[in-house]
Amino acid sequence: LKSPHLLLQYNSLYQDVKQYSKHGEYFFKELMAVFQQRAELELNYAKGIQKLAGRLLRASKRMSNNSTYSAWCHVSDEMYSTADTHRTLGNAFQQEAVLELRQVLDEHSKRKRPVCDSRLLVFLIEQMKKKLVGITREHEALVNFVETNKHICTEKEKQKMLNRLTKSAQTQAKLDEEYFSRNMEGHQVRLKWENTLKNCYQIIQELEKQRLEILSTTLDRYRLHISGFGQSLMQHAMQRVDLQKDIQALVEETSATAQENKADFLMADYFEEDSKSLMGKERRRDAIKVKLQRLEESIAKTKKDCEGLLKLMKSNSDNPSSANQKNMKETRQLLEETTLKQDLLEATHYKVSLSLVALGECRAIHRFSHSISKWKDKDCEHSVIQLTRPVFMKRSSRTRLSSSMYNKGAPPPDQGPPHPEQEAGLGAGREACLGNKLLPDVGQEGGDVIGLFEPLVQIPQGLQHWVARHD
Repeated sequence: LKSPHLLLQYNSLYQDVKQYSKHGEYFFKELMAVFQQRAELELNYAKGIQKLAGRLLRASKRMSNNSTYSAWCHVSDEMYSTADTHRTLGNAFQQEAVLELRQVLDEHSKRKRPVCDSRLLVFLIEQMKKKLVGITREHEALVNFVETNKHICTEKEKQKMLNRLTKSAQTQAKLDEEYFSRNMEGHQVRLKWENTLKNCYQIIQELEKQRLEILSTTLDRYRLHISGFGQSLMQHAMQRVDLQKDIQALVEETSATAQENKADFLMADYFEEDSKSLMGKERRRDAIKVKLQRLEESIAKTKKDCEGLLKLMKSNSDNPSSANQKNMKETRQLLEETTLKQDLLEATHYKVSLSLVALGECRAIHRFSHSISKWKDKDCEHSVIQLTRPVFMKRSSRTRLSSSMYNKGAPPPDQGPPHPEQEAGLGAGREACLGNKLLPDVGQEGGDVIGLFEPLVQIPQGLQHWVARHD
């Protein structure tokens, strides 16, 4: 079964920057190993040359006190000085390079939290759908069997079949309610998964900028330590290092501009929607209306939630403060989730109501008429709705190093463009047909600014184990 979230733009961006970060982490580890070995070589060299210098000094003291042997004593002193220099360089590699790189690597590993993957929830929903379709099919076969054989059965057999029929109906109703709830939960997890990908993208990009800064700082320290050895080639290479340009290249390579992106969402499908099922026309009509009634109640509740969130946003905007700004961001994200839930409920209501057309009801014109597609596998039919989902990423330029380490006195780099804002609105006045009743769609208008570095979605332990096995 095709997984709709694989088409999500956030997922593509996150995987790209994650691969970029993987290469950077590999370079960090290799650089740390090189510095560690270099430090050991420097310390061993210092120990060896100091030993030779002492040997030369002891041999010179036994000779006559003349200028020639005095000169060789100075050679011994120079060897001692060289040993001290290499010892200092080795300690610097260990304390300033290896230790700092290891600390940064550990910090980056802690900050790269796992991303909540919705594949498990999609898998569970599909299994539940197949189970619901199978139980409904068995229930309808049992109903037809009872209707066909009730006139030739004894009272005891009739009572036994009635008990089976009652138990089957209860099982079907319970599973149907659970399937509906799991679908709603799946849509909420899907949106939180998008936000998690967005946050992970931003965090990893910032960590890569920090990695570039640390590498540049370490390179500068390396140049300072070996400058006494006449490394003119290293000096020339250091002069060509442009940290801000490297950071800008990183941002350009891993950033995305705001654009409209289509995202697919799996919808709830019911056995009663199949016109070729064994259910009688009247029983189909009654069952569909029950499900539509439940959707109506959910849509009405979601509409009230949207109205409440809009009032809360207006209240926060009228009383600006740091606390209200934080609440504003959380409220906007919650409003985005609620609006998406409303769209999905309305689309599901429209799709299910189409089943009444074949039963003599009127057909409605809906804004999702051309957004729903279906396909079949060997078990059942699946429905997917395609919704427009904006992708917002921030182009920024790191300004932690306000003055360049290599171009002293240079002005600080320009700030990146401001974070884009989304102006999203849903048209009002739409109507969907349900028998002889009219159900107005829910209208909502508002804006959304996606914040950076919000808390990531925590994965339940069961999800982590499942993703680890299926990754």
